[in-house]
Amino acid sequence: MRSGLIAVGSSLLCAGVQAFSVSITPGTRSLFLQVGSGTMTGGTFSSGGTPGNNATINRVSVTVPAANLGGGAIAMTSNSTVAASAYDGRAFCTIPAQVYVGGFYRAPGSATNATLSATTPASLLNASGNSIPFSAVSWVSAGASDAAPTISSGTFAGGASQTLLSIARNTWFESCLQFSYANAQLVGSGTFTGRASYTLTAP
Repeated sequence: MRSGLIAVGSSLLCAGVQAFSVSITPGTRSLFLQVGSGTMTGGTFSSGGTPGNNATINRVSVTVPAANLGGGAIAMTSNSTVAASAYDGRAFCTIPAQVYVGGFYRAPGSATNATLSATTPASLLNASGNSIPFSAVSWVSAGASDAAPTISSGTFAGGASQTLLSIARNTWFESCLQFSYANAQLVGSGTFTGRASYTLTAP
């Protein structure tokens, strides 16, 4: 039996792992979010690179052997090849085990915080209509020298939007997420898919 999770891996531009957030210079109101594959032209962000749109959707998946159905949590892997920080280019995520998540919120004045959220359907489905609750997929934000992850570890709510992080204005943030499938139930054979959509919004 194979089960899979499709995660949004596009960059969105609006106007040893060490998760962190850093202050950036104020400027024109703008948001940038990269989940997995992304686009940064002209170097890294800290060296003057410019973020752009990227339509790539990365996949996180796991194959569960028939003999291990319902046998407990199994780590998932991603087809994302992003291992370096988009902020300064340092080695950051371990691939294919982890998925890079990073971006910034920039605004002049005293704007309120931006919010990073994830939205999922209630279930992952296969071609026969069998389902696995999306809440069977969780993530750990961790890695070498990662004492205080920017995005906390958690579990998808399934059928709802959930807040992952509040980002102060003029802040860059990033984390590396390792996903896993709970594998706590017996399900029919097939490939189960669903999409987690990550969104960065500001009032």
